[in-house]
Amino acid sequence: MRAAHPLARQLIARLPRGARVLEIGHGSGRNHRALEAAGLEVLHFDAALAPAEWAAAALSTHALLHGTPEEIATLLAGIACGIDGGAPLFATFGSQRDARFGEGTALGPATFAPTDGDERGVVHSYYDEAGLRSALQELFAIEELREVEVDAIAGGWAHASAPLRGAVHWFVVARRRFSRAE
Repeated sequence: MRAAHPLARQLIARLPRGARVLEIGHGSGRNHRALEAAGLEVLHFDAALAPAEWAAAALSTHALLHGTPEEIATLLAGIACGIDGGAPLFATFGSQRDARFGEGTALGPATFAPTDGDERGVVHSYYDEAGLRSALQELFAIEELREVEVDAIAGGWAHASAPLRGAVHWFVVARRRFSRAE
């Protein structure tokens, strides 16, 4: 079993036992297992959240890499609705420094769908720093924003036929700007 994603480990270090975490995407389950082992309650994004179930944090280590900018914006709005004001979001986004940037079918200026491989047809959007700040600024205040080479980190289960080479993701820690009441 692979170790949890570095952002999952960072989130675990920040939250008290028993806190609720909204997990966006499940992947191989490595983050889910680590969150539960740390005593955190894991809520899945696709579940309807009742008011008593708002999360103290959200984690997305791959879901926000996929989709058009509009789809990612919709997903971010949904995440923001599932966490309280001040709650952190730990997430990865595609970087324009990624070796895959510009490959495949162009669906927009920074959006492409690979034409082969394990992720054939899966839409990926890539951001420069200004674009990512713009995508987040309405709902989230950025605490940490850094580009990371992720060939050894990204889920090998998703890239079984061709391991990643030159993959770069943005690692983001941000806080929900407003409470649900605002």
